[in-house]
Amino acid sequence: MFRLAKISLAVVTVLAQSQLAYAESAETAELAADSKLERIEVRASGLKREVVEMAGPVTVLSGEELLRRTDISIGETLKYEVGVHANYYGPVASRPVIRGLDGARVQVVHNGMSTGDVSREGPDHTITADAVTAQQIEVLRGPATLLYGSGAIGGVINVVDNRIPQQIPQQSDTILQTRFGTAASDRSLSFAHDNGAEQFAWHIDGNVRKGNDYKVPLYQNDEGDSSKRLQNSWSEHQVLNIGSSYIAEQGFIGLSYGVIKTEYGLPEGPAAEYEEGEYIKLNQRRVALASEYRPADSLWQSITADIAFTDYDHAEFEDSEPGTEFLSEALELRTTATYELADSWRGIVGYHGNLRDYQALGDETFTPNTDTDSHALFMLHEKRFGVVKLEFGSRYEQLTHQAYALEDSLGSRDLEQKFNLFSWSFGAVYDVQPNQQLTLSYSQAQRAPAANELYANGIHIGTRSYEIGVGYDVSNTNGVAQIIHNPNLAKAEQANNIDLGWRGQFADVSTNINLFYNQIDNYAFLANLGFEITDFAAYQYQQQNARLHGMEASISWQITPEHQVTLIGDTVVARLRDGGYLPRVPSYRLGAEYAYRADSWGGQLGLTHYGKQDRLAENETATAGYTVVEAGVNYYFDWQQYELMAFAKLQNLTNRLGFVHSSFIKEDAPLPGRQLVLGFRLNF
Repeated sequence: MFRLAKISLAVVTVLAQSQLAYAESAETAELAADSKLERIEVRASGLKREVVEMAGPVTVLSGEELLRRTDISIGETLKYEVGVHANYYGPVASRPVIRGLDGARVQVVHNGMSTGDVSREGPDHTITADAVTAQQIEVLRGPATLLYGSGAIGGVINVVDNRIPQQIPQQSDTILQTRFGTAASDRSLSFAHDNGAEQFAWHIDGNVRKGNDYKVPLYQNDEGDSSKRLQNSWSEHQVLNIGSSYIAEQGFIGLSYGVIKTEYGLPEGPAAEYEEGEYIKLNQRRVALASEYRPADSLWQSITADIAFTDYDHAEFEDSEPGTEFLSEALELRTTATYELADSWRGIVGYHGNLRDYQALGDETFTPNTDTDSHALFMLHEKRFGVVKLEFGSRYEQLTHQAYALEDSLGSRDLEQKFNLFSWSFGAVYDVQPNQQLTLSYSQAQRAPAANELYANGIHIGTRSYEIGVGYDVSNTNGVAQIIHNPNLAKAEQANNIDLGWRGQFADVSTNINLFYNQIDNYAFLANLGFEITDFAAYQYQQQNARLHGMEASISWQITPEHQVTLIGDTVVARLRDGGYLPRVPSYRLGAEYAYRADSWGGQLGLTHYGKQDRLAENETATAGYTVVEAGVNYYFDWQQYELMAFAKLQNLTNRLGFVHSSFIKEDAPLPGRQLVLGFRLNF
């Protein structure tokens, strides 16, 4: 890997030297200013860089495109983005999968700070970040551990909103939006309001949503039971957020408070075991403070401090009786200082701390109560040399798990485990020509296994399995399992990831292509052991060396100002180094979309094909491919002083039956069938 990185760097350096005269010419700045490449600020980059300045692959969903893609969960909202799939535990608990990685390896943050939920502990746990009132959603593919910690070894998703205002609005701004979907009679109403006076600004937003069980194409399970609905896929959701800031010439300080209340069913197959079905009730309360100071200094551009406290609980019910309750209190602190030197060096240094108290209560708990503390120092620097911009960074993190009353076949004990983690990265952006860039990034990132990956030992209703952590020796003799904890078994993961990308604008054609190779040592994955414990299939987290490689590409042709055609494709191959494939990895995907845009209306027609997944792990079954057709139309009009937009979209137009390979319950939870979504948005 080091050899490959050195060769790539040498190529970039030679190309840069050959183009030095071009870089030093006076017209370079003018050409760059007229660039047609996407110039959207990426908040998650730390240095607030634009997309064209990023060495690693990044996607920003905003504006009309975000409105069109917004769905009832982050996973469903992002699942059509290049390189992003969803693990799918029903539409509500749908978590993003980036390049075959999900769970504890993909960090979802809200305005740069952790969501504080327990979605990474199980695929049936929903993400509390909401796309409905977001201004933009940023997807950083590949390791983003430097700013966000070892939980972002596979990527980071940043949901950006105006909950803590950073500028005083020039006038009052209110948005009302309503939606209705036919597949589940899903109806929602959301609002957002921003205003300010003198040096104060304030924000309030909220949304309510309710849906029934989803209609699906007719399907059967292995026992021959059939259904036209995804049983127990109903949901109810309420959110309210308020925030205010004091804004001065040299910075701001703001505070926000948010409440989330959600109930949703855990989807079941055609033959439901429980009359009412299993469901989850969750509550979250979150207080966040953000501040920035911009000193009148030639060196330090800004100093920031962000604090977030999240109080989260959710209970899993069976036949109206609570079985397991999860409690989590998390306190997060991030401080940064950004500098700029006279010779074009820019950088950021900072501290990131996270304290979490996690408890699992009830007769069906499968993880012990665990306190997790992490403290980290990080830095990221960049400098431009003519047509080449180089960046490098590093992070040192110390993470400690303190597990209480950990149980195995020998009894119960307390246990503390510490991990010292070091990550670093290098990147380069080479301006081949105006509007054409070659990018290279290499990173070596370390991750400590999450508490559930280490200490799980019990029935996990969400995955319908008996789940065992990586830190156990497991034996099965005559149907009797022996599970004995061994702290020496668990090791930190180390990902060596290289990305090579090309983005460019050729007349009316824009392209974005990325190749990646990710070698992960001590990769922890949940493997099917092939036997049962207490009538549940036994799964254990195992650590082996793995290799993931693939490609992502998108090409758009602006045929005329009104007509555009876009093609996308992505694929990932995930193997164990000693042979075999990793489980629950999405197959390849190909898509095409035609879009029309007139003065007051626009429309889209798209087709996405998901290939058959037959690269299977041990004790895993193949998943058939399927094709989804979608269409949409949106119309803009003014009424008095109001801006209004009406939109409609048809999802799964051909009512195709599709199963998600990355889902633990793929046989019992097909994707929704044909659905018409109607919406209306009012801005005043």
